[in-house]
Amino acid sequence: MARRNNVPGIPTFAGLVAEGWALFRRDSDLLIRVAGPFIFLPAFALTLLVAPVPMPDDAIADAPARAQAWMTAVDGWMGDYGLGCVLAYFVTYYGIALVYCLMLDPARPTVGQAMRRAIRLYPRVLLATMVASVPAGAGMYLLLLPGLWLMSRFMLTGPALVAEAPVGALAAVGRSWRRTRRAQLSLLGATAFVYLAAMLAGQPFLLLATWLGQGGANPLGVAIADAVAAAVASAAQVAGALIAVVAYRRLGPGRSGAK
Repeated sequence: MARRNNVPGIPTFAGLVAEGWALFRRDSDLLIRVAGPFIFLPAFALTLLVAPVPMPDDAIADAPARAQAWMTAVDGWMGDYGLGCVLAYFVTYYGIALVYCLMLDPARPTVGQAMRRAIRLYPRVLLATMVASVPAGAGMYLLLLPGLWLMSRFMLTGPALVAEAPVGALAAVGRSWRRTRRAQLSLLGATAFVYLAAMLAGQPFLLLATWLGQGGANPLGVAIADAVAAAVASAAQVAGALIAVVAYRRLGPGRSGAK
């Protein structure tokens, strides 16, 4: 009996990773030039300039007082860094949309042409990203696996917005949910692989930056460690976008009955 993953049109985990890597090798120069200003720089700014989100202080024995102190600290953090974080993420979302415009347009547009198209599509991309991020973020907060599964089910939202324009943000989210049903395990595996690889590779450099920054003793070392962590995060963003492109080409409209 044939295995499910051998059904034509349904990508395997290995196939997603291998085809994504092949796309990067083919267009690495282009992708690096795009990722630099629109994905790496926002990530570097976040790691270098934004303090970690405050956590509850276990030294405060009284639970209501501990919760109140934590909420006050979070409010202060939002006042100091909230706007900068929002702007950084908005730039990153534009960078991902730009990658989709470059990879999914059969006319092979120039970077300038793709940038203009990404700007036109950006309001829908931003809305769709926010709609998909709410349940995925809640799933990640509650338990890692449900969040990763939801991320994988919404993976085709951005590619659908670009390749099938004009299409509404909510319609693109719905199309991604329907089309990814046949390849849930493969997409979940690829999503988990990228997420966990980025976390395992980047976290040591974030910890190193924190250690080097104690007392302000080594600002250059902090900047270098933060830059490496940002580069890892940027590579994960690009990898996720390329895997989404590969998955869309296999599961998009006209592929084994996808709608």
